[in-house]
Amino acid sequence: MEVKLVKDQEILITIRRLGINGEGIGFYKKLAVFVDGVFPPEQVVVRITEVNRGHAKGEAIRIKVKAKKRVKPFCAHFKECGGCQIQHIEYSEQLALKEEMLMQTLERYTDLDLSETKFNKMIGMNNHTHYRYKAQMPVRNTKTGLTTGLYKKESNDLVDILDCPVQTESINRVNQKILEICDKYEIFAFDPTIMRGLLRYVVVRASNFNDDVQVTLVITIYNKALKDAARDIIKIPGVKSVGISKNKDIQNHEIFGEEVEILEGENTIHEGIGDIRYALKPKAFYQLNPNQAIKLYSEVKSHLDFSTDRVIVDAYAGSGAISFYLAKYVDKVLGIDIAKESIYSAKHNLKLNKVDNITFEEGAVKDVLRDYYKKGFNPDVIIFDPPRSGLDNQTLDLLLNKKVKKIIYISCNPSTLAKNIKILSKGYILEEVTPLDMFPHTSHIESINILRAKS
Repeated sequence: MEVKLVKDQEILITIRRLGINGEGIGFYKKLAVFVDGVFPPEQVVVRITEVNRGHAKGEAIRIKVKAKKRVKPFCAHFKECGGCQIQHIEYSEQLALKEEMLMQTLERYTDLDLSETKFNKMIGMNNHTHYRYKAQMPVRNTKTGLTTGLYKKESNDLVDILDCPVQTESINRVNQKILEICDKYEIFAFDPTIMRGLLRYVVVRASNFNDDVQVTLVITIYNKALKDAARDIIKIPGVKSVGISKNKDIQNHEIFGEEVEILEGENTIHEGIGDIRYALKPKAFYQLNPNQAIKLYSEVKSHLDFSTDRVIVDAYAGSGAISFYLAKYVDKVLGIDIAKESIYSAKHNLKLNKVDNITFEEGAVKDVLRDYYKKGFNPDVIIFDPPRSGLDNQTLDLLLNKKVKKIIYISCNPSTLAKNIKILSKGYILEEVTPLDMFPHTSHIESINILRAKS
């Protein structure tokens, strides 16, 4: 019998689990109801806001029974900002709920008997504020000048945030100074409603290695005032690089334009892990939580047997972080990435670190791997760290047609991970799963998944 729910109807439900966007999920006569700001096992009076086929959405009117792990969010913008979805949950409980969400997603989409898979405890953080070392902040004009912030959930409404508690203090400080300088030179934010203005985003990356800061202003068109502003921005303590990137296509969801032009300072800033150095251009990929990145790479390394795992592929290599971390333990590493700036940084890092057993190739993973296989290349292990969309069908087919003995799949999206593993299970066994909290106080889940080829 079809469940009848109507908009504005009030119901009482118990929240059973956390959804992939941080919302609480309860059930009304077996119909899933999604509610922001609540979590298991709270009992909530909900007003229905949207009814769809198979699920409904609602807003919490009153929490009748609160969870013991509910805490006061430490950010004043929590209820408005779409950045941190689960700040109202005690951190230890966030980790437990994320572990549960990852396992439920794998159970739902893979059809595997997961009792044969080892699930490890999530790797969390001791200090889980000020962990983000890169910020990409949209800007807008106000009566008192430029401001920056983050968008409300599912909205283009900007929430003013000049002091974000999950970003490093140096980024917050530099962001405020940049806005003051742009105001001084009358560099206005682009307004899509009237198609006027210059500045779209302020992108700031800080180094965990030496505290250097890299600034990129994403603009619609060039204006000579930018050069004057850059001369002032480079004087901000810590700033070593100021660039601009033109991106006037408002339909484009990418932040950066095609190129970055450095107006003042250096082309790169440096990151580091131990004695490894990474020179990063503005568009080059590097984990924005470097403290957790080190734990991630260490976890990957722990699953390698260097007596037999001698030839490694680092697929979606970015600027080569994992490649360099593993290079001294193996005979050869092949790093692959489609992003030109990432590969440029990776090749520069070869010289910087004086490493001669890594080859970096620019291109799609499926294409580069296929070409190398044709040349007789046989890796022992492939490490994948794809974007949220996961592995494409051509790469999955390649892995099934030419098996590698071990795959280490680093995922940032449980849904695409599970769908990929379902396909890979035709030729591989999922042996072990280790979740890692790369983004505390958000619903994002990173995981390291070990797959071994079936005999």
